[in-house]
Amino acid sequence: MALREESPQVFTSMGKQCVGMLHTAQTDKLIVMCHGFTSHKAENRRLFVEAAREFARHGYNVFRFDFYGSGDSEGEFAETLVSRNIVNLRDALAWAREKGFARCAVLGSSMGAATAILAAADLDIEALVLWSTVPDMQRLFESIIKDPQAAAETAAVYEHDGWLIRREFLFDAVSYDVQKAFAAITLPKLVLQGTADAPLFVQGFRELQKIAQPPADFMEIPEGGHTFQKPAHRQQVIRQTAIWLKRHF
Repeated sequence: MALREESPQVFTSMGKQCVGMLHTAQTDKLIVMCHGFTSHKAENRRLFVEAAREFARHGYNVFRFDFYGSGDSEGEFAETLVSRNIVNLRDALAWAREKGFARCAVLGSSMGAATAILAAADLDIEALVLWSTVPDMQRLFESIIKDPQAAAETAAVYEHDGWLIRREFLFDAVSYDVQKAFAAITLPKLVLQGTADAPLFVQGFRELQKIAQPPADFMEIPEGGHTFQKPAHRQQVIRQTAIWLKRHF
């Protein structure tokens, strides 16, 4: 089996430093991983660490990075924008090409999955994996902020679960149509969803099934939570993804 290594990496996006971890497996295939809202490159309960190491054992290079304002990357979380995340992902892939990774796939979780969908049209990738996808920005913020439009208009900064969110983030996010972008994607894609996630995500999973262009595979993780918090659910989602990647990437 090829030697696997893990090394911190830095790339520049919009003039700012973004930090990631590269898992190498001595092939030309790379999976770029995008974390969720308020999360980081390790993800909840180190989901991305477990996944990256398992994918590396299957022969894939993996790059998991922090969006600007998250984890170890430059900036503050309150400066987060979906539009900035999209640029960060594009620049991460440009960095990967410069490193010699000729074939790339993207895996996103939650808001990271929505970011991957919104960026997909401009990315030269071969496969897309989506875990617990944010299906609709407006409905997402309506579920966590009472009347987000009014909140954004009356307050420059809104606090959610200890995180500061600027009004610019809300206005920027709701300008994107995740489902419209998803419906236009023709490359191979895997959509995984836990059945015990919030209704917004479970319902959104069903909606994406109806509008998906082939090739597309949809899988449920029975009783799985939003970030597959239980060890058995993490193992299942990682195993199913690895099997799918072997067939499609």
